[in-house]
Amino acid sequence: MKHCRYLLLWLFFIPAFAAMQAQAISTTPPSTDTIAPDTKQQPSDWDIAVEAVQLSKEAAFMRDSIERQGAVYTNKRNALQEEIKAAETDSTTDAEKIKMLRADLKSTQKAEKETEKNLKRARTIAEFAESVANMESKQQRQQLPKSRKQVQQLRNIFSPPPPEPKVEKKEPAVDTLAKIEVPAPVAADSAAVAAPTKTEETDKKRSKPKNTPKPKPLVRSYSAVEDVLINPPAKPCALAPEIRDEFSGEVRRETLPKELFRYTNQALRKVYGPEKPHTIAEVSLISNGANAALHLTLRINDPGVRRTQGSLQKGGTATLKFMDGYSIILNNSRADEGVTEPDGQVVVFQGNFPIDRATIKKMRTVELDRLRLAWTNGYEDYDVQQVDLLMWQSKCLFEQ
Repeated sequence: MKHCRYLLLWLFFIPAFAAMQAQAISTTPPSTDTIAPDTKQQPSDWDIAVEAVQLSKEAAFMRDSIERQGAVYTNKRNALQEEIKAAETDSTTDAEKIKMLRADLKSTQKAEKETEKNLKRARTIAEFAESVANMESKQQRQQLPKSRKQVQQLRNIFSPPPPEPKVEKKEPAVDTLAKIEVPAPVAADSAAVAAPTKTEETDKKRSKPKNTPKPKPLVRSYSAVEDVLINPPAKPCALAPEIRDEFSGEVRRETLPKELFRYTNQALRKVYGPEKPHTIAEVSLISNGANAALHLTLRINDPGVRRTQGSLQKGGTATLKFMDGYSIILNNSRADEGVTEPDGQVVVFQGNFPIDRATIKKMRTVELDRLRLAWTNGYEDYDVQQVDLLMWQSKCLFEQ
């Protein structure tokens, strides 16, 4: 009987103890050893390299612009010195003109000296930015902040920020009634004051105001930075709509195709004439994640071109020759037998040539001179008319 009593007590305390233990477990705070994932994503090596090349190109552009501006000031100074020398030897020259020439010469010499100082700084910054652009990925990541800071300093020299507007101090409000002066009472003998005669009023009307000097017209000094012939405005970028791959998540970006060159063989110019070229080539650049490619489209006004030139084969080459004499060989990643348009007179070929970072850097900095394209029946050399097209497209695609 005694054992049965203990058993009943034990059965009563077991659920209560389990409930207390569950409540203790539920109120236990989560472990502080869990490390939250880092949401900050470091820029990739590709992004670092693109920014380094962009800074190098921008620094070189500002350096060259400052150098051209210095040359303009030097030429202007030499011209002013010759003009002053000729004016001083001529006895009929007005002294005021010589004075104005000397003042203009003084301001030009001051601007020339300041430009030389800025040019020295710009050359140092551009040299360092170019060295960072050619570094390995690890060194680029370390030196990029320094290059970014120096290029920003050069931007402030090249295009100084506008001065901050001055804040006008507001005068304390004054009661208007306090400013009103109450006229003194008129004396009884004020009528004795003589009124102005008609002759005096006529003399006042006839009196002419003093001749005030006319303001001199503001002459704006020449600035090579604002000269559109030296620094032409940038072309607007034209990009095709972006496409995101559903599986990889990568975004495909592409520039709109633009005409690169027109070509007609010397032997066919009498047949086609100047208005109808034999070959019209359009080019566009494609960026797909970490990969990039040059897409070439050729429209050939010859239905028998497959018999003469053949077609584009996979692995065929396209040699890019730049203005500095440097050449880069690209390999075609697709074969194309050509598509004949409905009129039956035009055959369209397309080639896709992958490009790497070195090729992109070259296209962004040097104009393209010629293109050699390999066909199945040989190769053809083409002179490029739009020599800066790849520079503009690569800037739009990889710097935006």
